[in-house]
Amino acid sequence: DSKTEINLADTGFGFSQVLPILTQLWWLGRRESRRGNLGSSYPVIFAIEQPELHLHPKLQSFLADFFIASVKAAKESGLNLKLIIETHSETLINRTGHRIANNECNADDINVVIFDKKNLNDSINIKTANYDKEGFLNNWPLGFFEPSII
Repeated sequence: DSKTEINLADTGFGFSQVLPILTQLWWLGRRESRRGNLGSSYPVIFAIEQPELHLHPKLQSFLADFFIASVKAAKESGLNLKLIIETHSETLINRTGHRIANNECNADDINVVIFDKKNLNDSINIKTANYDKEGFLNNWPLGFFEPSII
Protein backbone atom coordinates (compact mmCIF):
# COMPACT_ATOMS: atom_id res chain seq x y z
CA ASP A 1 0.00 0.00 0.00
CA SER A 2 3.03 2.25 -0.10
CA LYS A 3 3.44 4.97 -2.69
CA THR A 4 7.22 4.56 -2.53
CA GLU A 5 8.87 3.08 -5.62
CA ILE A 6 11.50 0.43 -4.99
CA ASN A 7 14.03 -0.89 -7.49
CA LEU A 8 13.54 -4.65 -7.91
CA ALA A 9 17.32 -5.11 -7.70
CA ASP A 10 17.21 -3.70 -4.16
CA THR A 11 14.53 -6.09 -2.86
CA GLY A 12 16.67 -9.19 -2.62
CA PHE A 13 17.34 -12.15 -4.89
CA GLY A 14 14.12 -13.97 -3.96
CA PHE A 15 11.88 -11.39 -5.61
CA SER A 16 13.73 -11.65 -8.90
CA GLN A 17 13.40 -15.43 -8.72
CA VAL A 18 9.67 -15.54 -7.96
CA LEU A 19 8.51 -12.65 -10.16
CA PRO A 20 8.70 -14.69 -13.41
CA ILE A 21 6.57 -17.42 -11.78
CA LEU A 22 3.91 -14.96 -10.67
CA THR A 23 3.92 -13.23 -14.06
CA GLN A 24 3.65 -16.46 -16.05
CA LEU A 25 0.77 -17.79 -13.96
CA TRP A 26 -1.05 -14.46 -14.34
CA TRP A 27 -0.37 -14.39 -18.10
CA LEU A 28 -1.39 -18.02 -18.51
CA GLY A 29 -4.75 -17.41 -16.87
CA ARG A 30 -5.45 -14.39 -19.05
CA ARG A 31 -4.28 -16.11 -22.25
CA GLU A 32 -6.29 -19.29 -21.67
CA SER A 33 -9.46 -17.44 -20.72
CA ARG A 34 -9.33 -15.60 -24.08
CA ARG A 35 -8.82 -18.83 -26.05
CA GLY A 36 -11.98 -20.44 -24.80
CA ASN A 37 -12.40 -23.66 -22.87
CA LEU A 38 -9.36 -25.55 -24.17
CA GLY A 39 -8.02 -25.79 -20.61
CA SER A 40 -11.09 -27.59 -19.31
CA SER A 41 -10.49 -30.73 -21.36
CA TYR A 42 -6.68 -30.62 -21.53
CA PRO A 43 -4.72 -29.88 -18.38
CA VAL A 44 -2.25 -27.03 -18.41
CA ILE A 45 0.73 -28.20 -16.35
CA PHE A 46 3.05 -25.68 -14.77
CA ALA A 47 6.13 -27.12 -13.01
CA ILE A 48 8.09 -25.03 -10.52
CA GLU A 49 11.33 -26.04 -8.83
CA GLN A 50 11.84 -24.73 -5.29
CA PRO A 51 9.97 -21.41 -5.66
CA GLU A 52 10.64 -20.63 -2.00
CA LEU A 53 14.39 -20.22 -2.43
CA HIS A 54 15.70 -16.89 -1.16
CA LEU A 55 12.30 -15.88 0.27
CA HIS A 56 11.73 -15.40 3.98
CA PRO A 57 8.91 -17.46 5.55
CA LYS A 58 6.27 -14.71 5.41
CA LEU A 59 6.73 -14.35 1.65
CA GLN A 60 6.74 -18.15 1.31
CA SER A 61 3.31 -18.20 2.97
CA PHE A 62 2.08 -15.49 0.57
CA LEU A 63 3.42 -17.60 -2.28
CA ALA A 64 1.38 -20.59 -1.08
CA ASP A 65 -1.67 -18.32 -1.01
CA PHE A 66 -0.92 -17.17 -4.56
CA PHE A 67 -0.69 -20.76 -5.81
CA ILE A 68 -4.03 -21.59 -4.18
CA ALA A 69 -5.62 -18.44 -5.61
CA SER A 70 -4.21 -19.21 -9.09
CA VAL A 71 -5.70 -22.71 -9.13
CA LYS A 72 -9.05 -21.39 -7.84
CA ALA A 73 -9.17 -18.63 -10.46
CA ALA A 74 -8.23 -21.07 -13.21
CA LYS A 75 -10.95 -23.47 -12.12
CA GLU A 76 -13.53 -20.65 -12.10
CA SER A 77 -12.56 -19.64 -15.64
CA GLY A 78 -12.69 -23.22 -16.93
CA LEU A 79 -8.94 -23.76 -17.07
CA ASN A 80 -7.67 -27.15 -15.88
CA LEU A 81 -4.47 -25.83 -14.27
CA LYS A 82 -2.15 -28.30 -12.55
CA LEU A 83 0.79 -27.00 -10.53
CA ILE A 84 3.71 -29.30 -9.82
CA ILE A 85 5.79 -27.67 -7.11
CA GLU A 86 9.03 -29.25 -5.93
CA THR A 87 9.75 -27.91 -2.46
CA HIS A 88 11.43 -28.52 0.86
CA SER A 89 9.58 -25.59 2.45
CA GLU A 90 7.87 -26.33 5.73
CA THR A 91 6.11 -22.98 5.33
CA LEU A 92 4.53 -23.88 1.96
CA ILE A 93 3.38 -27.24 3.31
CA ASN A 94 2.00 -25.83 6.56
CA ARG A 95 0.32 -22.79 4.97
CA THR A 96 -1.47 -25.07 2.52
CA GLY A 97 -2.73 -27.17 5.43
CA HIS A 98 -3.84 -24.00 7.21
CA ARG A 99 -5.82 -22.87 4.15
CA ILE A 100 -7.50 -26.29 3.95
CA ALA A 101 -8.41 -26.11 7.64
CA ASN A 102 -10.03 -22.70 7.02
CA ASN A 103 -11.97 -24.04 4.01
CA GLU A 104 -10.08 -21.77 1.63
CA CYS A 105 -9.08 -24.69 -0.58
CA ASN A 106 -10.10 -28.31 -0.95
CA ALA A 107 -7.89 -31.09 0.42
CA ASP A 108 -8.90 -33.29 -2.52
CA ASP A 109 -7.29 -30.83 -4.95
CA ILE A 110 -3.81 -31.25 -3.47
CA ASN A 111 -1.44 -34.20 -3.70
CA VAL A 112 1.90 -34.41 -1.91
CA VAL A 113 4.40 -36.83 -3.41
CA ILE A 114 7.42 -37.82 -1.34
CA PHE A 115 10.62 -39.17 -2.88
CA ASP A 116 12.60 -41.04 -0.26
CA LYS A 117 15.97 -42.71 -0.57
CA LYS A 118 17.28 -44.30 2.62
CA ASN A 119 20.78 -45.18 1.44
CA LEU A 120 22.99 -44.28 -1.51
CA ASN A 121 22.58 -47.70 -3.17
CA ASP A 122 18.84 -48.00 -2.56
CA SER A 123 16.23 -47.20 -5.15
CA ILE A 124 13.97 -44.23 -4.61
CA ASN A 125 10.76 -44.98 -2.75
CA ILE A 126 7.83 -42.88 -3.98
CA LYS A 127 4.79 -42.45 -1.76
CA THR A 128 1.99 -39.96 -1.38
CA ALA A 129 0.78 -37.99 1.59
CA ASN A 130 -2.54 -36.25 1.60
CA TYR A 131 -4.23 -33.57 3.66
CA ASP A 132 -7.29 -34.42 5.69
CA LYS A 133 -10.23 -32.02 5.98
CA GLU A 134 -8.60 -30.33 9.00
CA GLY A 135 -5.41 -29.60 7.06
CA PHE A 136 -3.22 -32.26 8.65
CA LEU A 137 -1.01 -34.46 6.50
CA ASN A 138 -1.56 -38.21 6.50
CA ASN A 139 1.30 -40.58 5.64
CA TRP A 140 3.90 -37.87 6.27
CA PRO A 141 7.39 -39.27 6.97
CA LEU A 142 8.30 -38.99 10.64
CA GLY A 143 11.21 -36.67 11.23
CA PHE A 144 11.03 -34.83 7.89
CA PHE A 145 10.45 -31.46 9.59
CA GLU A 146 11.90 -32.57 12.89
CA PRO A 147 12.70 -29.72 15.32
CA SER A 148 14.99 -31.94 17.38
CA ILE A 149 17.71 -31.76 14.69
CA ILE A 150 18.30 -28.09 15.49
